[in-house]
Amino acid sequence: MRRPRILVTGASGYLGRRVVEAAAGVGEVIGTVHRGRLEDVETTVVDLTDAAAVREAVRTIRPTAIIHTAAVNPGQGDDETMRRVNVDGSRNVAEAARAVGARLVAVSSDVVHDGTAAPYRDDAVPSPLGVYGRSKADAETAIVAVLPSATLVRTSLIYDLDEMDRGTAGFVARITRGEEVGLFSDVVRQPIRATALAGALVASIEVEHPGTLNVAGAEAMTREAFGRAMLAFWGVDDQGLVRAVRAADVSSSIPRDLRLDCRVAETLLGRRFPGVGEVLATSG
Repeated sequence: MRRPRILVTGASGYLGRRVVEAAAGVGEVIGTVHRGRLEDVETTVVDLTDAAAVREAVRTIRPTAIIHTAAVNPGQGDDETMRRVNVDGSRNVAEAARAVGARLVAVSSDVVHDGTAAPYRDDAVPSPLGVYGRSKADAETAIVAVLPSATLVRTSLIYDLDEMDRGTAGFVARITRGEEVGLFSDVVRQPIRATALAGALVASIEVEHPGTLNVAGAEAMTREAFGRAMLAFWGVDDQGLVRAVRAADVSSSIPRDLRLDCRVAETLLGRRFPGVGEVLATSG
């Protein structure tokens, strides 16, 4: 049987690099990046907001499947850039996938929800509160309008044990500068190890599941508990600068409870998504 030809967008990102590695075990992998190159994998530089460039790149590569991980996350760009990349870029990828008949699996987020009706089922209607959440919800809509067969994987906070995640790295930088770090004690998420998510995304290529699919870690925990667990794992002395704060006291646009019901994905993909406690307990 011919090995699939898999295109990974955002291949140089924290998640993208792990998807490339997971995909290499099942097929031929090509990655798109915004700039630069990756070692050990064929890469091409593509501006996802340029529809013609995306179309030409995909037409040339002719993948059998595309895993779309590229996105602008909070703190990585202004609101307009976020919308152009997350919404327009996703639409461009979907249109290019349709043109060559490629299977599309795209990464979405739990923050498409407002945090008032957890646990959320796979088909829960988005109700985003913030700019990033709206951009991801609109990306879902844009993709499905073009390619109804696409699978949209809603996930949570992403971390791994071989490289510090962006959130934890930001906390460490602030601690190093002697700044206080406030972690939300009233925001509940289900962090997932990046390698586990990458494996699920690759496995999703082989199944038929049009629409949204929840993939998140089994353990629901507060943002504070997760942050402290990561700092402890990396051996970071918080110097007493980390404190609990309530999102409710900070902003009305921060969703509180974003638990996801992941039973469909567990059955469909035939795998579990261990929570943080289990991952850390078996890391030694």
